[in-house]
Amino acid sequence: MLERLSAVTLSAQSPADARPEAPEPDREASSPIAFIAVIGVATLVVVLCGLGATMSGLFDFAKGSTAPAAAATSVAASDAGARVPKAAFPDGQWLVGGDIQPGTYSVTVVAGSPGCTWERNASTDGTATSVLESGNGTESEAIVVDIKDTDKVFQSKNCGTWRRTSD
Repeated sequence: MLERLSAVTLSAQSPADARPEAPEPDREASSPIAFIAVIGVATLVVVLCGLGATMSGLFDFAKGSTAPAAAATSVAASDAGARVPKAAFPDGQWLVGGDIQPGTYSVTVVAGSPGCTWERNASTDGTATSVLESGNGTESEAIVVDIKDTDKVFQSKNCGTWRRTSD
């Protein structure tokens, strides 16, 4: 006896139909994450710019400093064409040949100074590689520096008033 088998027919499904449909990304849920990321990057940029400006000496953030801020007498703020070169000058950044003339200058570090620092620079770019010579001094110490005609910038902080002693 033969039994009759009934055929079962299945409809064909494509692989795409077999997978459950993926939901579209929730754009509203990713917005706060993107916003926080943008704020984080912006904060990082501001902090790094502030550190860079502080390290280059553009701003004086020292608390209790009696010296004027470097920005007040900076190279960027100077108008070398309209200034007469000075025989005496306070702390700050000065263009050699424009703001001040080459020569020998001396200073007695002011009383109460947290420490005098000075630099002769080959360029105005503010990089460490432009420093030709630098030094420091303590309260009431006499310092003598020869500023050469090949120097581009002389700068000092917490030293006092430099006076030209010779050419």
